Amino acid sequence: MNSYRYFDYDRSFDGLMTVIFDLYEDIERTKFMPEAQSNLFDTKIFISADMVKATRVIKSLEDKFPKRFMRELIAVFLSCDTNKEDILIRAIKGVFERGYGYIFSSEKAASEFRRIRRNVLSENHSYKGLLRFKEVEGGVMLAEFAPKNDILSLIVPHFVKRFPTINFVIADMKRGTAAMHMDGKVEFLELKELDYTISEREKFFEEAWKDFYKTIAINERRNEKLMISNMPKRYWRYLVEK
Repeated sequence: MNSYRYFDYDRSFDGLMTVIFDLYEDIERTKFMPEAQSNLFDTKIFISADMVKATRVIKSLEDKFPKRFMRELIAVFLSCDTNKEDILIRAIKGVFERGYGYIFSSEKAASEFRRIRRNVLSENHSYKGLLRFKEVEGGVMLAEFAPKNDILSLIVPHFVKRFPTINFVIADMKRGTAAMHMDGKVEFLELKELDYTISEREKFFEEAWKDFYKTIAINERRNEKLMISNMPKRYWRYLVEK
């Protein structure tokens, strides 16, 4: 007989913190189940974010554990992994009961937490070097990408620090979201469509870069398998030279 209790939530970080507050005692037999996977025989509750409850959980985490743990929780939450909710609620309870050292244990939730964290932070690190900006009309710099994980909020601070005086937009084309850095302020917004025209100067530099790339390439030594091993194809789409 299935002894699990299933839950769905509003998909916000505060919503998941509310889940932990409400279901803490039964987390071991609690599982996340999105609406699309449920059936008539499942008993499921839906939990919306309660800011009072969420704040209590977050404050407790911040007061009791290293600051980096909250950053790690957010990174795992931004993962595309379909099991992240189950892993997060179990990992958080494990840390509350056994301390931050639990994360480095061989427990399944802990090892999965580390795996997902590593995956998200690795992708974020890769895009810091691979994100390509182009100048569009109006002098704004635009970068498009389609990451596996929802890392937009993680990557923006890097470029704000790198380009503090430049107006730029980073668009996540996979999720239809964007971060806009204008006059030193950052705003996150939904992106229904992206319609732009690159500047004449940008056209010149793009063509020059393509010509340079073709000039130094040796067709006889082209090894696509090696290229893919060094840089997976999912990163190629928004590279000018590809």
